[in-house]
Amino acid sequence: MSGAGLWSLALVGGAVLCATAVAAQVAEPAASVSPSAGGVEVRVGAVLASNASKEFDTRLAALHRQFNALFPYSSYRLVKEERQQVRWGERVDFNIPGGRYVLVIPKEYKNDRVTMKVMVLEGARPIVDTAVSLRNHGTFLVAGPREQGGVLILSIGAQTVP
Repeated sequence: MSGAGLWSLALVGGAVLCATAVAAQVAEPAASVSPSAGGVEVRVGAVLASNASKEFDTRLAALHRQFNALFPYSSYRLVKEERQQVRWGERVDFNIPGGRYVLVIPKEYKNDRVTMKVMVLEGARPIVDTAVSLRNHGTFLVAGPREQGGVLILSIGAQTVP
């Protein structure tokens, strides 16, 4: 089961809900480059959420409150996590469970916010295509399709690097 209607977006940063997402079909405009930052470290985590137990993966401790406030599950387990550094305007890809992958293109850094194009693809078909602006060091959560008796939640974060 998958499709654009099964994915929902939630944004979190630090310990409070703080970022905004603008859902849009985004063409590939020229990247905005900030002279104050050399690039971005992009983090993508795949979290399996379910009601099968009360387990909460300690590696997700920084997002514990957000998971409990935003999603109706009792168990959260990090099944994959990856970090990559990328320059402004360049793309970075992450494979995630279920034969899908995430494509991220950092576009701009302004007012302590990182703006990125984020796509989740299943084969060649985009199932999420959005522009996201979140605080530097913030995290964007995307809840999606059923996976292994639960739901896959993606944790996508960014922080500038010199």
